[in-house]
This record gives sequence, structure tokens and C-alpha cells, in this order.
Amino acid sequence: MTIQKIFINNLKSFRKRANLTQSGLSIQIDKSYNYINGIECGASFPPPTVIDKIAEVLKIQTSQLFDINGCEQNIINSNKDDFINMISTRIVEQLKPIIKEILSEEIK
Repeated sequence: MTIQKIFINNLKSFRKRANLTQSGLSIQIDKSYNYINGIECGASFPPPTVIDKIAEVLKIQTSQLFDINGCEQNIINSNKDDFINMISTRIVEQLKPIIKEILSEEIK
């Protein structure tokens, strides 16, 4: 999962916890609705000064916007990635002997 996706998920979660719409947040940070929507859709990424202002409005630490455990969606996505990696490793390990056998037969 990318840092941008982590940020987006956390932003949405903290914004909703603060009972703010995209429009409400945009007004409080003196940006347009399209600006916040673009961030949450992944079309753009805010500069540090805007990130600090967002955190201030949401009454959180700036670092919380980048915490992989900051919201439920990130935790779920992170666990999915870990699970996929674990399963992939198991599959590769199980396939190695089969691949070796096939290669041995092809070489003969």
C-alpha cells in the first residue's frame, strides 16, 4: 500500500469522525471542494503546509494522517497485503520441487 493511499484513507476517516464533508473541510482550510475531492480521489497530493492545516482542522497530529494503523481501512488493506505475501511465499515453496522435477525430466 502506498503512502498516498494510507494518507487518503486516513484523511477520509478522520474527516468523517470530525463530522465534516469534503465541502466543510475545504471551507475550513480555505480551498475549493474540488481540491479536497482531488486529494481523496488520488488525483493530487497536498503540500506539507496544507497537510498541517488539515491536521489542525481535524484536531489530530499530522503524523496520524500517515499512520498505517490510523484507520480501519488501512489495517484491513495492510493485513490483506501481509496475507497475500504469506500465501504467495507458501505457493512458491510448494512449487519449487515440482519445477525442479520438470526441469530434471526436460534435461534428460
